[in-house]
Amino acid sequence: MAKSMAYEEALQYIHGRYRFRIKLGLERMGYLLKELGDPHRQFPAVHIAGTNGKGSTAMMLNAVLKKAGYKVGRYTSPHLSSYCERMVVDDKNILPERLASLVTRVKPVVEAADCRPEIGAATEFEFGTLLAFSFFAEEQVDIAVIEVGMGGRLDATNVVDPLVCAITPIGLEHREYLGQTLEEIAREKAGIIKEKRPVVTGLQEPGALKVLAGCAAKTGAPFYRVGGEIRFRLGKADLTGTYLELQWKEEPAVPVRLNLLGSHQAANAALVFGALHLLREEGFPWRQEDLLTGLNEVKWPGRLELIPGNPSFLLDGAHNPHACRVLARSLEELFPQTTLTAIIGVQENRPVEEMAGILAPKLRKVFATRIPHPKTALPPRVAAAFRSHGIDAVEVADPLQAVRLAGEENLSARAALPVLFTGSFYLLGEVRPYLLPGC
Repeated sequence: MAKSMAYEEALQYIHGRYRFRIKLGLERMGYLLKELGDPHRQFPAVHIAGTNGKGSTAMMLNAVLKKAGYKVGRYTSPHLSSYCERMVVDDKNILPERLASLVTRVKPVVEAADCRPEIGAATEFEFGTLLAFSFFAEEQVDIAVIEVGMGGRLDATNVVDPLVCAITPIGLEHREYLGQTLEEIAREKAGIIKEKRPVVTGLQEPGALKVLAGCAAKTGAPFYRVGGEIRFRLGKADLTGTYLELQWKEEPAVPVRLNLLGSHQAANAALVFGALHLLREEGFPWRQEDLLTGLNEVKWPGRLELIPGNPSFLLDGAHNPHACRVLARSLEELFPQTTLTAIIGVQENRPVEEMAGILAPKLRKVFATRIPHPKTALPPRVAAAFRSHGIDAVEVADPLQAVRLAGEENLSARAALPVLFTGSFYLLGEVRPYLLPGC
């Protein structure tokens, strides 16, 4: 048996597979999983696709199921501070040494396939998915909550046969892979829908909703939607949380407090509510107390996360136009008729100019910085995008220096408002340990 590699060596190996270009398809994953003993067939799952809100939906679902007494696995991406955040059982990240051990065992299987042209080399995300499924099988989880990496139909996670499929709001993203129109992208997301398996969707644009409903009808999948069988009524959304009522079909409405900021989370909570009712029908019962406590306590770092201090900081990973629109609306709800100082870093393949136009009305000054990623957009491009909308923008290559400068800016302006960090989860992962030592 091969000696287990060290954690840092394991991480280098995982990230080293970034060099293999994305080649969408499921044949390679099917082959590799079979070689590993088909770990993905050893646990039931909920499969979540969509453009934004997948992680929040996964966290809420995880929180309620855990309160109901289930051993829950959770696979999400990207991570903020540690790769181990991607694979979680019972709210505990996989241990570094356990991850290294899994890499040691999975690596020979993957490398044997690397040399076979008919199979091809596994990408970084595919390799991580193999690790997660193996981890959940070994831990004998009662149920796993699986987030799609990109798209749905040909995503590496789409080898699972889920009890329930959930689809969050769909927007324009990854057009080079998923399609140029909302309907084309929705068709890719709908690829997770399985024959006769129930599917629940969040609020959708009419074109996307039509595609999803059509795909469900073709596969005989029972179809439920927020705004139809599942309804919600928003009470208030402020810095103390999000307050709403949830209703399933004709049952009495349930008042809940959600420990996540932003009114958009109400629709995500409604999606979770629907998924939970479908899971109950599939043999996973839960109590109303589990729902109330789980939603009241749920946390999701980097999603409108307020870090108190002087100054305080507001972290949000909005990294595409759809997410920026949600963020802009949330900022107006939480900080009406005022503007914030922001530190922003973005990947070069993002529509920076469009994102700047969406966020500009809620900003007074921007510190444009780099993100810790090979494909970072350079600060001059980010700054220029905001200047074109009349925003004072300063270029600061080092994110930590930007923290200091933005803090001084807020103090000199005597602004009792948080400094906003946004544009990339990679950026948030870089600065969050600095803002929250020991997190």
